[in-house]
Amino acid sequence: MKKLFKGVGAVLMAFCILVTGSVGALAIAYPRQVSDFIEVMYHVKQDFLEPVTFGTLLDGATMGITEAVKDSHTYYLDPESNRLMMLSNMGQTGGIGVTIDGMKESEDRLIIREITPDSGAKAAGLKPGDAILRVDDSWIKDLTVDQAIAMVRGEPDTTVRLLIHREGEEDKEYVVKRSIMLNVETVIGGVLKDDYLPGHDIGYIAIGSFAQNSSDMFEEILTQLEQENIEALVIDLRNNGGGDVGATTKIAARLLPDGELIRLVMRGGVSESFQIKNSNQIKVPVVVLVNGGSASASEILSGAIQDGKAGILVGTRTYGKGSVQNVYNLLTGSGLRVTEGKYLLPSGRSIDGTGIDPDYIVEADDTGETDPQLNKAAELLGEMLKNGKTVADLLGA
Repeated sequence: MKKLFKGVGAVLMAFCILVTGSVGALAIAYPRQVSDFIEVMYHVKQDFLEPVTFGTLLDGATMGITEAVKDSHTYYLDPESNRLMMLSNMGQTGGIGVTIDGMKESEDRLIIREITPDSGAKAAGLKPGDAILRVDDSWIKDLTVDQAIAMVRGEPDTTVRLLIHREGEEDKEYVVKRSIMLNVETVIGGVLKDDYLPGHDIGYIAIGSFAQNSSDMFEEILTQLEQENIEALVIDLRNNGGGDVGATTKIAARLLPDGELIRLVMRGGVSESFQIKNSNQIKVPVVVLVNGGSASASEILSGAIQDGKAGILVGTRTYGKGSVQNVYNLLTGSGLRVTEGKYLLPSGRSIDGTGIDPDYIVEADDTGETDPQLNKAAELLGEMLKNGKTVADLLGA
């Protein structure tokens, strides 16, 4: 056995030397860690109850590197998970027809907010309010939101197993069929019904996430609303977990004047400014809806609007994700996300871990029968349209 142990160790060491040329320095600097790694690899490979391959162990060791920094936004993706993540970020995916909260309600679950008619989720019997505890064999508590959503999505005409918790019932596994591959509508909009603010045309745009195609969708919808001569605009960022900062910057150029959108501060204090250029700011009053599921890029946009007093925020405190990740597509097709900086809003404030308090705190109706946050937005816009109030007046500035 000792001979085999030495053989395994020799193979691993030779591999490391060929690939990095630095294992000697590592062994000298960190002798205990290098020795432990080789011994643990050997004993698990040889003695674990079920056979396990070196490939599986090396994947685990790679994931362990990202887990060592204790940052939930830094993680490794195997080639298939990375491929699905890239499709999701481009807004191209095969899904089951649900809208999921952009952030976890608690560490062990994701909440389904909406079910699309004629979808796999509807056919399987899923309902709004259901909590996803597990995707296939992976527990939500062990995944980031991005990883979980990428796993729910996948190839068309395949299925995914979801363990669902529903209030008053035992947890149950559902097998859900994924739909055909399509472009996900991350942005929807239109004119609000007259009963929100009778006699006035109020535009409404909901941004579900900031995918690479979201800015084009936003521009198309907003241009159409402008042609319909809307008098005010509601931007709905509730349960928007973030996404592409480039798309966010383009959307911001229609809601804010030229200037700094955010400042990214990286390792060693190096900073980079993201600027809005060639702004074409809409000329009507704006109210932005946010909640605890609004995170990252949606906090960048809503926070900049609040700082610039370009609109009024309504809802509940946002999630508080003020870090930025760089995405590395590895040579093998695997992926790596690494937190490389934190952003500051134009005023210099950081929202990481604290979130943004809206100007008007309005709780949601848990029954879903009414939308008090949207009602409050309409009320505030009415004050501006009917009574000539300004954003500064309503903010008490």
